[in-house]
Amino acid sequence: MNMTRPRLLAALVGRAGRTAVVALVAAGTLGGLGTAAAATIAPLPAGAHAVRTTTDTESATATVSDGATARSALRERIVSIARGQITPAGQDPEKTGTCDKYFAYADGTEKQSKCAKTAWCAAFADWTWHQAGVKPAPTTLSGRGVGKWGQEHHLFHNRQPARGEHPYTPVPGDLVVYGPPAYAKGGHVGVVVAVNHDGTIDTVEGNVGDKVTHRHVKPVDARGGGQKFHISGYVSVPGA
Repeated sequence: MNMTRPRLLAALVGRAGRTAVVALVAAGTLGGLGTAAAATIAPLPAGAHAVRTTTDTESATATVSDGATARSALRERIVSIARGQITPAGQDPEKTGTCDKYFAYADGTEKQSKCAKTAWCAAFADWTWHQAGVKPAPTTLSGRGVGKWGQEHHLFHNRQPARGEHPYTPVPGDLVVYGPPAYAKGGHVGVVVAVNHDGTIDTVEGNVGDKVTHRHVKPVDARGGGQKFHISGYVSVPGA
């Protein structure tokens, strides 16, 4: 059945009420009827209120926005925790034993390790992620092992990508790994706390000079651990 535009509007008013029609026109969903036809709608009765509904697109956008905010908050939490552990000048955490707590999330009996006797850069990195609520998070005490863990969880990104791979730019909260990934002794690992426009990064790393230390490094030149390994890559935060 064909209707003129005014008759169509009248039918809509009769079935759904003026409020719904005005909301539709305001949203542009009746744009094909033209502004002149829209103007023929009578004013809302006293006490009536226009109703604005939320579209599926708006709901999806809100969900994406909330997810991005949560991911950003997680990374900020990691950075804040790492920075908060930097050893104050003049203190020695290995002498006081204050770095023993970093072994809390280590595997098995390694939880009882003492930082004065055991390399603890990986323990610090593990502890920071666990404290921030990252799941899953590594539990190995090997710096290179953190990189291997990242590979197993599809979170490791080579600093020098293979042919055809896109280069990865680290993000605050990531772990930076020195030395080729492997469950083996040696290597080093730290927490990325800032990524700078000139390509340098700032990190907080445990067991550097027997302390938790802030470093400002150029990834292509930086070295870490007793073997002075170059940065092999980064482990990104799962879900963030």
